[in-house]
Amino acid sequence: MSETTSASQQPYTLVVTSCGRFDLLEVTLRSFYSHVDVAPHELIVVEDSADEHVRGVVDSFGVPARTLINGGRLGQMQAIDRAYAQVGTPLIFHCEDDWLFTRGGFISESAALLRALPDVSMVGLRPRAELNPLVRQSPMERMGDLAYFRMDPGLHPEYFSHSFNPGLRRLADYARLGPYAPLGQEPDVSYAFKQAGFRIANLEVPAVQHIGYGRHIDDPMHNPRPRNPIQRLERSIRKRVKRLRRAAGL
Repeated sequence: MSETTSASQQPYTLVVTSCGRFDLLEVTLRSFYSHVDVAPHELIVVEDSADEHVRGVVDSFGVPARTLINGGRLGQMQAIDRAYAQVGTPLIFHCEDDWLFTRGGFISESAALLRALPDVSMVGLRPRAELNPLVRQSPMERMGDLAYFRMDPGLHPEYFSHSFNPGLRRLADYARLGPYAPLGQEPDVSYAFKQAGFRIANLEVPAVQHIGYGRHIDDPMHNPRPRNPIQRLERSIRKRVKRLRRAAGL
């Protein structure tokens, strides 16, 4: 891991949202610091619970860090807003507590894309096979030796303009479009970025794997995931109506 930020690399803050899954948080942080090519200026972990055990996990890494404990469940968006309000660097690497980083180089590669592509809101790191099927066939592009692809926001009324998957992003874009909590959930944030003309880029060579399958945490600010077919149908209808309205510009 690089100990200092290179002259061509803007400093960034690593922001990690956590909610009691401390075994996954430790794997996430350990794999990040084992592979990252440019060290973050600071780590900010926001714990969306009152569990003080998170401090031990964060402190064990011996890196510049702050731990924000919400004292209760605020929900994903309010937790993000609280953490981003503490960021003092031009860039943020956003991450949740359930990812395994698998290679280095992704910070410098992502920063290069953000510098070159002002319409890109974030640079994702996931394998194509883990992405929404609508964008898995996005054409590969190159910037020198760097291979990447951009997602077409026109393929979905809400998706593909912003995401809280692991990735580098600009604080200035958050300052322009945030805070996020009043917007709603992740699709609503992406919709706001879509209206502002943004899209997502993704590195062709993936750098993360999701390790949180089967350990979903419901957001207290929103309806829990449906548990039976009737609930799933009701949610599907609500989402479809909302997306149709947005596709129609209503």
